[in-house]
Amino acid sequence: MSTASRIPVIGRLFRKRKSEARIYRGIQSVRRDARPLYYLIRAFFKLVIQTQHSEIRAIGLENIPPDGSVLLVGNHPNSYLDYFNLLHVIRHPVATAAKDTITSWFLLGPLLRNHMLMVPIARRQDQDETGASEEDRREANEKAVREAVELLVQGRLFNIFAEGRSTDSRKLNKIKMGFMHMAILAEKEYNFKLNLRIVPFGFFYDRINKFQNSVVIAFGKPMKLKDLVDLPEDFLSLPDGERSALEKRIMLAGKNRMQTDIEDLIISIRDKNLVDLIDDITALYVKSPFKYMGPFNNIAEKYRLSKIISDSIQIARDRPEGREKLETLKRQMSAYRKELKKSGLRDAVIRREHTWAELGYHLRVLIKGVLFAPFILYGHLANFLPRMMGRFMRYYVIEVKKRAKVDGDEQAIIGAVVTGLITYPILGVGIFVLLRDYVLGPAFELIHNLIGPSPIVDVLAGHPVATSAGLAILSVYLMARLWRFSLYHGQQLKDAYYWSKDSLVEILRGRDVRRLREMRYDIIDTMDFVIGDCY
Repeated sequence: MSTASRIPVIGRLFRKRKSEARIYRGIQSVRRDARPLYYLIRAFFKLVIQTQHSEIRAIGLENIPPDGSVLLVGNHPNSYLDYFNLLHVIRHPVATAAKDTITSWFLLGPLLRNHMLMVPIARRQDQDETGASEEDRREANEKAVREAVELLVQGRLFNIFAEGRSTDSRKLNKIKMGFMHMAILAEKEYNFKLNLRIVPFGFFYDRINKFQNSVVIAFGKPMKLKDLVDLPEDFLSLPDGERSALEKRIMLAGKNRMQTDIEDLIISIRDKNLVDLIDDITALYVKSPFKYMGPFNNIAEKYRLSKIISDSIQIARDRPEGREKLETLKRQMSAYRKELKKSGLRDAVIRREHTWAELGYHLRVLIKGVLFAPFILYGHLANFLPRMMGRFMRYYVIEVKKRAKVDGDEQAIIGAVVTGLITYPILGVGIFVLLRDYVLGPAFELIHNLIGPSPIVDVLAGHPVATSAGLAILSVYLMARLWRFSLYHGQQLKDAYYWSKDSLVEILRGRDVRRLREMRYDIIDTMDFVIGDCY
C-alpha cells in the first residue's frame, strides 16, 4: 500500500481494487448505535410485552457474539409478540426483516422503517392485499436484500423469522432460503472472510395466545458458512460455474443445518396424533409439585422438562418397544380420566401434595396479597377495559372469523393497546379533577391537624394544580406498570384460595384422592421408563 493511500478518508482515492470484494480490515461496528426514537419505541414495546407475559426468560444469550456481523434466524409462532420478546431480551438494537404490509402503515410505517431498523419484505401471500405485481415484488425484495446485506456487513444484529410467516402450528414449518441468500451475499462482499455468524433461536410459550402467559427464548450455537463446506482461499477467483455450484451447496447445507438447529431448540411435534399425549404427559409432570416442579412458577424449567418429554415420545414412536409403552401410556391416561370423571374430583385436587413447603409458600402469598391489595385492585380496575377489549378481539377474530390463533392474538394486542391509549388519558384527567377539587384540600388539612406545620406539605398545598397534575401523571404511569403486577399477584391469590379449598376436599375424600394419585404416578412412572430408554 502506498504512503498516499494511507491518508485518512482521501487515501481511498489512491487505492487500487484487486478484486470484486471489499478489503476486510475489521468492522467499524454500529451494533450499539440507533436513533433516539428507536429506544423510545422499544421502551413502549417492552411495556406492552410486560403486560402480556408474567415471565420472560432467555437461554443461551452467550451464544450471540458480542460484536461483528450476526444473523439471527428463528421460528415465528406468535406474530408481533415474537418480535417484541426478541427486543426485550437482547440489549443491542436489532434490525429485522418485516412484511411490507406493516412497514406501509400510515404514520407508523415510516417510523418502523427509518427508526426501528425494519427492512420491508414483499411476500407473495400479501400480493392481494398490497396490489403489487410480481415484477414490483421481486424488485422490492432485491432492494430489501441489498439493504439487509449492508446492515450485516456494518456489524448490525439482523433478525429474520425463517418460516416466512407466523403460524400456531405445533411444529417447525419448512424454513425459507432467504436468510442464506443474505448470508452468502454479505460474505461475498469480503471474499468469504467476513466471519459472519448465524445464530439459531426458538420460542417456547407456556400458554400461547393467552394474556399473562410465559415465554422462553432459546439461542443455539452460532454457525459459520465455512462450517458447511470447504471454502477456497480466494472464492472470487473461481470460475463463474464453480462459484455458482458452490453457492448452491452452501445455501442448501445452511438451510438444512438451520432447520435441524431450530428444531433442536423448540418443541416441534411432527406427528399431530402425538400432540394430545405429549400435552397430557407434560401437564402431569409439571403439575406434580411434590415430585418435580414445586409450587413455584419457573418457565425455564418447564421448557426443559417439556422438551425432554416431547423428544422422548417422538423417539419412542419410531421404535417397536417404544410404541408399546406409548400405547400403555394412552390406556393409563384414558383410565385415569374416566376415574376422575366418575369420582367428580378435579385433577388439581389429585396433584396437590400438601407439604410444609407448600403451606409456607401459600401463607407468604396471602400475606403479600394483603399488603399489595391496593395496587392489585388499582391495576385490575385501571386495566379492565383494555383487558376486556383484548379478549373481545381475540374472540371476534378466532371464534367468529375462524382464523388462526396467531391472528386473534395479533388483533388482541392491537385492541388492548389502542384501548389503553384512549382510556389512560381519560382516567388521568378524571384523577386530576378528583384530586384538585375534592381530595387534596381535605387531605392536606388532615395532615396539618395530625403532624402540624410542614414545609413540604405547605409547598404542595400552595400549588394544588401542579400537585394534582403530578399525581395524575404518576397514576397513568402506574396503570400500565401494574397491569402485569396485578394479574400476577391476583393469580397467586387465586391459587392460594384453591390450594386451601383443595386441602379441605382431600381431608374429606382422602381415600378417593389417594387411589387416583396412585394412578397418576403410575402414568409418570411409565413415562420415566420412556425417557430412560431415550436418554
